[in-house]
Amino acid sequence: MRNALVKWTASIVLGVWLMWLAFRGEDWADVGRRVAQVDWVPLLGYATLFFVSHVVRIVRWGALVRALGPISWRQVVSAGAIGYLCIMVFPLRLGELVRPYLVRGQGGVSGTAALATVVVERVIDGLLFVALFFVFISFLPPTGDPRVDAVKLSGYIAGAVFVAALLVLVAGYTRRQATVSLIERVGGRVHPGLTRKVVRVLDAFLEGLKILPDRRRILIFVALTVVYWAIQGVGMKLMADAVHMPDVTLSGGFALLAILVVGIMVPGGPGMTGTFELALSAGFSLLLLSEESRANITVYIIMLHVTQLLVQVVCGLPFMVGRAQGLKAALRETPVD
Repeated sequence: MRNALVKWTASIVLGVWLMWLAFRGEDWADVGRRVAQVDWVPLLGYATLFFVSHVVRIVRWGALVRALGPISWRQVVSAGAIGYLCIMVFPLRLGELVRPYLVRGQGGVSGTAALATVVVERVIDGLLFVALFFVFISFLPPTGDPRVDAVKLSGYIAGAVFVAALLVLVAGYTRRQATVSLIERVGGRVHPGLTRKVVRVLDAFLEGLKILPDRRRILIFVALTVVYWAIQGVGMKLMADAVHMPDVTLSGGFALLAILVVGIMVPGGPGMTGTFELALSAGFSLLLLSEESRANITVYIIMLHVTQLLVQVVCGLPFMVGRAQGLKAALRETPVD
C-alpha cells in the first residue's frame, strides 16, 4: 500500500511539473473561448477513427499473443481493452503489466511469454516512429524555432535506445545462454543477489521470445501496424481541422504523431499527464503555422488527449466489471512464472 502511494504521489508531481512546462504562460480564458469554437463534425470523425484504430491495435496484439497458446478472441479483446485503458490511466506506464497478467495461464500461456509480446510491440513501434519522424520532418519547411534542435536530439536518443533494445532482443533470441552468462559475469561483481533475480526474469523472458510467432504472424503484425498508425496519422490531421488549424498538413500530422508516440513511452503521470502535453507542445515547434493556428495549439493538445482518454475508457470499462482484484494483483507483481 505504501509503495503504491509513493508511486502515485511521484507520478502526480511529475505530471504536474511537465504540464507546467508545456503550458506555462498560457491564457486560459482565451483557451476556454477557443474550445467553445471547436468544430464537432471533424472532432467526432477523429473519435471514430481513433476507435477503429484502437480495435486494430487490440487485434494486432492478438496476432502475437494467440501464437503462444489457444487463447480465444474474447479473452484477447478483454485483456487488450483493459490493458490499453490501464496504460492510458495508470501512472508511470504500470498498465503495461496488465495485459500479460490477464492472459497468464490461459491456454497454457506463461506470463513471461505474454510480456515478451508487449516488449516486441513497444520496440517495433519505437523503431518505426523514430524512423518516420526523420522521414516526415524532411518534408517540413524550417521554422526557426530554437526547440527544433532539442526535438531532433531527442529523436536521436530515442533511436539509440530502441536500436539497443532490438539488439538485446536479437542477441537473446539467437544466443540466449551467452547473453545470460554475460549479465551474470558483469552483474555478479556489482550485486550478486539482485543479479540472480534479474537473470531469472531475463532467462524466463528469453524463453518467451523463443515461442513468439512464426514469419506469417509477424507479417500480419507488421501489416496491422501500418494500418493502425496510418489511421492515427490521418486522425491527427482531422483533429487539426476540428480546432481550426488548416495549415497542419498530413505530413505535419504524422510528424506530430511520431513525436507523441515516442514521448509518451517515457513514464509520466496518471493518464499520461504531462508527457502527452509536453511531447505535442515540442512537436509543434517543427510546424510552420500562422499566428491563428499557433493560438489553437493548446486546444489541439487538450482535445486530442481528452478524446483518446474517453474512447479508451468507454472501450475498457465494460470489460473491467468483476476484474478489480485481478488488476490490483497485476500492479503488485511482474507477470513472471
